Amino acid sequence: MKKIIIISYFFPPSNFVGGERTKAWSEHLFENGIYPIIITRNWNENQNDLVDKLTTNEYSVESTDSCEIRRMPYRRSLRDRLSKYRWLKPLQKLLTLKEVILSNYSLRSLPYSNFYNEAKSILAKDKEVIGVICSGRPFQSFFIGHQLKKEFNTLWIPDYRDEWTTHKHHESNGLLWKWINKLERKSELKWTSNADAFMSVSEPWKNTIEKLIGRKGHVILNGYASLHEPKIKQSSDHLLITYAGTLYPSQNIDILLKSVEEINLEKLRIKLRFIGVSILPSELDRLKSNTSSYGKYVEFMDRVPKNEIQGLLEESDLLYLTSFEDIKGWYPVKLFEYYASGIPILLCPSDQNVMQEFIEKSNSGYVANSITECKQLLLEIIDKTKSGDLQLTRNIEYGNLFSRKYQSKELANLLTTLSDLSMKS
Repeated sequence: MKKIIIISYFFPPSNFVGGERTKAWSEHLFENGIYPIIITRNWNENQNDLVDKLTTNEYSVESTDSCEIRRMPYRRSLRDRLSKYRWLKPLQKLLTLKEVILSNYSLRSLPYSNFYNEAKSILAKDKEVIGVICSGRPFQSFFIGHQLKKEFNTLWIPDYRDEWTTHKHHESNGLLWKWINKLERKSELKWTSNADAFMSVSEPWKNTIEKLIGRKGHVILNGYASLHEPKIKQSSDHLLITYAGTLYPSQNIDILLKSVEEINLEKLRIKLRFIGVSILPSELDRLKSNTSSYGKYVEFMDRVPKNEIQGLLEESDLLYLTSFEDIKGWYPVKLFEYYASGIPILLCPSDQNVMQEFIEKSNSGYVANSITECKQLLLEIIDKTKSGDLQLTRNIEYGNLFSRKYQSKELANLLTTLSDLSMKS
């Protein structure tokens, strides 16, 4: 059986969404004739802080019928050790800047350079391995794939879970970070110059990256892990709307908050719950300020372990989703998590693109683009909660195209095609 090395800094048992993509590959590629060898770092159970001290930090190999997982010791740098001392934050930032710059020149400067040594050892010994995938972020892991391609002439495929130097957030940064962006763009071009192909999570991002690096791109979506049958909800005198995950400044939440404010001033019938928004304190402050008039009907929760989030979603009547300014053609992971729960989605405002298309074709939610639309929609939904008749019948056949299992099959087909082409050349 063909084997593929997958370098993934984020991987369970950590509680980072970036690890869910490669976790799916570790579970489903084998079903399609590809045996994955995952190289990652050690993590604590449900760890959601990058620099936490580990309870176990030994090298380990876990082999199953479907995959092999190699967990590498995590080197806790001086910067990481200083993270708990707030008064040393300037020094920590300086050390971060040093690492960001040096990582463009030397593999050894990467705190996870042991990934490279491990992959090199595997390629030297196992002739069934056809190539290497490096899943970014961190994008500096592309350095590893580039170097392994040079040394072993193996397939090399960068995986862009996000855009790197073409991402719009770079446009507003200060002079220092604009210079670093130029430095990283040189690295991006260099490290992908010998790639056989690359992957991204959306068509527009694929097209943008393709124009920059001049390599052929392929879309492998994130998708959802498995579908849940929603519980039968009892009739209720209020509507619970939940948002789960990081909230960014580029997300317009004012339409929903204003609509809820107007309804609650009249009827006090809507409760809002935000899970994990404290990751960006400025956004938490924004929410608290904009909901102060009905604050007792708003709940803020810290990030919760994966095994608890499903229950919190199922308690809800609506799951809130909002578009990102100036970003089109992107399916956020949250969209698929919401869909899988079976709870109706409220997209407000719409991206007027793939998110809205998915919700409409999968019959999994509602769309509103103004305070008037949102308020009217919420009032209609409130009436439905009286009878408990709020669930929608999802279009499962359409939704199946977005499952992680199906997308893993697409990846296996891509790897087989690239491998066959490589053997012929």
